[in-house]
Amino acid sequence: MSDKDKRCNGWDLDMVMPELPAQGRWRGGPMTRRLRAGPETLVWHPGEGDRTIALGDGVATLRLEDTDLTLAQIHAAIEADPAGAAPRLGLGEIVTQGVSGRLRLGAETLRFEGLARIVIGGFSPYPARRPE
Repeated sequence: MSDKDKRCNGWDLDMVMPELPAQGRWRGGPMTRRLRAGPETLVWHPGEGDRTIALGDGVATLRLEDTDLTLAQIHAAIEADPAGAAPRLGLGEIVTQGVSGRLRLGAETLRFEGLARIVIGGFSPYPARRPE
């Protein structure tokens, strides 16, 4: 095999670029895991009912969508188990590392264990999913 190829201005592309480039976000690959919400993020809307997030579910972030509550109000609504750690407010998130307990939002209860953080998302462009 020669270093020259007449089709590509005299360069053999296998010599210039022997490996495939890293895959971008449109073809899949490592970039996709960073840009898109994966199984480690659980999105919850009011009206979806009670939910239990266990330690082995692989969920690290709980994102609450379409809520009118602030982080301080959600932090006050968390009932942590007395044997575990207490949740604390962080910058734009509630840090729940090592916390097990429940979060009551109206008539709905989210039980969790093994979460790293709770964040608030925006409002969805779809009609409200709250029960009438």
